[in-house]
Amino acid sequence: MKRSEKMVNRSEIRDSENVSKITLIKPALSNKIGVLICSFFVMIIITGEIGGFIHRFALSERSYLLLVSVLQSVLAFIFPAWLVAFLCSSNPSRYLRLNNPANLRQYVGVLILLFIMGPAMNLIVEWNSNIKFPDSLSGVYNIFKSLEDKAAVSTDIILSDSSWWGLISGIAIVGCLTGFAEEIFFRAGLQNSLSTSGINVHVAVWSTAFIFSLMHFQFFGFVPRLILGACFGYIFYFSQSIWLAAFMHAVNNSSVVLMAWLNRNGILHLDIDSFGTSESGQIWIALFSLILTCLFVKLVMPTLFCKKSA
Repeated sequence: MKRSEKMVNRSEIRDSENVSKITLIKPALSNKIGVLICSFFVMIIITGEIGGFIHRFALSERSYLLLVSVLQSVLAFIFPAWLVAFLCSSNPSRYLRLNNPANLRQYVGVLILLFIMGPAMNLIVEWNSNIKFPDSLSGVYNIFKSLEDKAAVSTDIILSDSSWWGLISGIAIVGCLTGFAEEIFFRAGLQNSLSTSGINVHVAVWSTAFIFSLMHFQFFGFVPRLILGACFGYIFYFSQSIWLAAFMHAVNNSSVVLMAWLNRNGILHLDIDSFGTSESGQIWIALFSLILTCLFVKLVMPTLFCKKSA
């Protein structure tokens, strides 16, 4: 693992030297983060204004939510990351790690990782969703619960269409576009800016994962999303490619859309979210899943996803 980390670090140094030759602004960390954050909030405001205008038209609630998701993905996530790369690098595609394709073995490795970590994540989701607050913090609890309920309503509306169009549009927008856009912003934009500016890679990965989870405004899903974000981050770090992290994110999101669609159509009555939970009496499966996941992350991830194997 140390050998892999040294190789990736040398690669990052070379990339940092290459992107700093001809730039519109100095590629200092403060400049990168400043451009990223400012452009994000400006685009959020613009997205909100456009969304408010669109809402006047006779669109279904689901169509409106999907359209806003597209606008948010392109304007608030993809554009700020591209702007940072454009201003701070002579090669924006290289800066965002778009020009380093992955191989089939690595994509299969991502699917295996998602599969083996599933039960452990389900147990963590169950624990996080059942966190109790003391009476003195009931006000904070009510705020968090309100945000959670609003997010659940929007998710239910998006997943409510049981037609083929509902499946295709859900996977295309919620799965693929959102997964790619968030990885471009958080991993290629934020994490990459931190790690290529002298910040310790582990600090960069977990700080980005923390912000990634925080910005979803869902406290009762914060911990599992934090862990998932860290997985995306380490895959991005070792592979030096945005495609594997985006693929993992897209598959994770798309699986939710697919399972909801199958259940609504009566094709498959299976609650995969209950595997490994205390409710199903299968905690031993979650513990086994956790052990396998730790072994995969420790022994397999640094070599399988390393840039050398791409």
